[in-house]
Amino acid sequence: AVIVDECHQAKADALTSLLTGPLAHIPIRWGLTGTIPKSDYERLSLLISIGPVTARLAAVELQELGVLSNCHVNIRQLVDYGEYKDYQSELRYLVDNEDRMTHIAHMIAEIAQSGNTLVLVDRVAAGKFLVSLLGERAVFVSGATKGADRQDHYDEVADVNDKIIVATYGVAAVGINIPRIFNLVLVEPGKSFVRVIQSIGRGIRNAEDQDFVQLWDITSSCKFAKRHLTQRKAFYKEANYPFDLEKLDYK
Repeated sequence: AVIVDECHQAKADALTSLLTGPLAHIPIRWGLTGTIPKSDYERLSLLISIGPVTARLAAVELQELGVLSNCHVNIRQLVDYGEYKDYQSELRYLVDNEDRMTHIAHMIAEIAQSGNTLVLVDRVAAGKFLVSLLGERAVFVSGATKGADRQDHYDEVADVNDKIIVATYGVAAVGINIPRIFNLVLVEPGKSFVRVIQSIGRGIRNAEDQDFVQLWDITSSCKFAKRHLTQRKAFYKEANYPFDLEKLDYK
């Protein structure tokens, strides 16, 4: 048998080559994931490498069974007035502008008063800037952080109530288990179904004294961010995650 965990990543060339080459004749093939990709080419890659979807169990069903924490998505759309020719130019402003990121840091500090908080950001510089403003209880985790140090930070939240972990999506959005997260903050999470839903999965892990998590989707009124938010709202509706939206004129 071959078993592939987080099999939405099986579209990677090295794994696809193994599954369709040396491992092609293995008859029992299991793939496990919380996010079947939306795009046709990614779904076809899983079909070719592993096989068809044979069973589904939605997150909302696991929430009803008490296996996962319930949640509420608080969308906070900061009012920004700039116009940019493409998303990357817009994103550079959204995560590099000091006034904007300082306001987001103040939001995170207020959110974190209710318990351990995981903050996911797209860029290393943005994460380091937030931590510089959030004080001693905040730590930054990125690809450069040693694996043992990352795990120490993740494990610490089992025993404390005021820790803030700021991490890049690349290291913390998929496949890690962090207990006792009371708040999950997604800073400009984009439009990727896998990244958004996998990121939420970091927050809705149950703990003895935690069965509800507040999710915070911090975004912008700029053109591309607004389009991406429309797609994320569709993801939230599909997953039955309740949400509300509030616009904030922070300037």
